[in-house]
Amino acid sequence: MNYHSGLRFQRGRGLGSMFSGLLRGFMPLARMGVSAGKKLLQSDLVKNIANTALTHGKKAMLGVAADLIEGRNAKEAAQAQLNEARKDIADTLRGSGARKRKYTCRKKKKSKRIRFNLLDDDDV
Repeated sequence: MNYHSGLRFQRGRGLGSMFSGLLRGFMPLARMGVSAGKKLLQSDLVKNIANTALTHGKKAMLGVAADLIEGRNAKEAAQAQLNEARKDIADTLRGSGARKRKYTCRKKKKSKRIRFNLLDDDDV
């Protein structure tokens, strides 16, 4: 009789079953983290910080290059530019302090209605 009896020493499912169980547990958390990260990257605050960092990066490179041409130490020049960039990025994080004005609904003026009564003879 020919039939398959399986492997003689195989017991359990190995490390793959343990890792697949862990992966199944962490996948919902990873998806939630990715969606939150996308929303965070699309926020106005992150865009403002990125723009500030980019502009100060350009200014810092130009400032360090100018300082090197003048004969200053590269490390000190870079540190000074970095401190200036930190202050400006911190100001961006704090915000300008200006708040939007809340507009309240304007109340309509109540106008007195002039009522006419046909039975009154005041007009004649």
